[in-house]
Amino acid sequence: MTQAPQAMVISCMKAGTHLIQELVLELDYRVVGAPRPTPRAAPRFTDEQRRAIAALVLSKADYDEVLESPPAEFAERTDDAWAALVWHWHQRLGQPVVNRYGQTRIDFTAGLASNPFLPYSRFSDTPAGLCWILHELDLEKVDGSFMSEWVETSSPPLVFNFRDPRDVVVSMINFLQGATGGYGNFFEADIFSTILKSKPTWEEKIDYALTDPLFVGGRAFERALWLLNHPKVLNVRYEDLIGEQGGESRRRQVETVNRVLTHLGSGRDPEKVAAKVYNPESWSFHRGRTGAWRERFTARNIAHFKERYGSLLELYGYE
Repeated sequence: MTQAPQAMVISCMKAGTHLIQELVLELDYRVVGAPRPTPRAAPRFTDEQRRAIAALVLSKADYDEVLESPPAEFAERTDDAWAALVWHWHQRLGQPVVNRYGQTRIDFTAGLASNPFLPYSRFSDTPAGLCWILHELDLEKVDGSFMSEWVETSSPPLVFNFRDPRDVVVSMINFLQGATGGYGNFFEADIFSTILKSKPTWEEKIDYALTDPLFVGGRAFERALWLLNHPKVLNVRYEDLIGEQGGESRRRQVETVNRVLTHLGSGRDPEKVAAKVYNPESWSFHRGRTGAWRERFTARNIAHFKERYGSLLELYGYE
């Protein structure tokens, strides 16, 4: 069994992205995409990979110049080429780059990427050994050439990670209020953090989150229905992955990990991998429990949720 050279996880925000990240790290993937970079997760490249990255991003003249540069300059310029490649693929994968990171990311890529054939490159041309973890893969925004490649080759293998939408609402409110030690570098988070902190009660906070169509992650479950239903996408529930330490089943955790390993072509022992998934030291981790919505939702919140999202509970298997 050969492990897939690249993998991709679509994990709804506050659906336990840290769990799936720990899993792929245990499989020796490095991570790129939405999660906050850490030394353990950040990609590390050989000189051969750096040359391949530079060849994708730079014109022939710029590429030859990089190859002839001293080691320190070679490392710096190939680091820049990698950053440009990452933001290039963020755009092609339909990620909200400007909204979350600012126009400078796109300007940087446009100023550095001098290879006119870069837009025609395939995802399989990106470095091996990486798992791209994103919060969304919206069919209305993603580059059709990527979807065509995926349909044709089933590569990269896609994993869709989700959680009870009611728990996601509570977890998102906790996150945006700084309960995990901060709320990240997405510019939109500043807006919603201020709004939530101005609401005196949890009932009002939840009502607001359910009312504002632009609230972070508010449309994620609806836009991800294609992932939920596609037979080539592996569905993973937070509740099945968190295991005994999160108050759920060890057996289901091992079974779920084994399904992920099979999907990615890994021959690793699911028992050993499952033992490494739960990491309370992970950034953005709060309490890691399931069913927390029952402590926060009032009868009014429950009625409001069912009015707006009631069908999602059934579609995602939570009712």
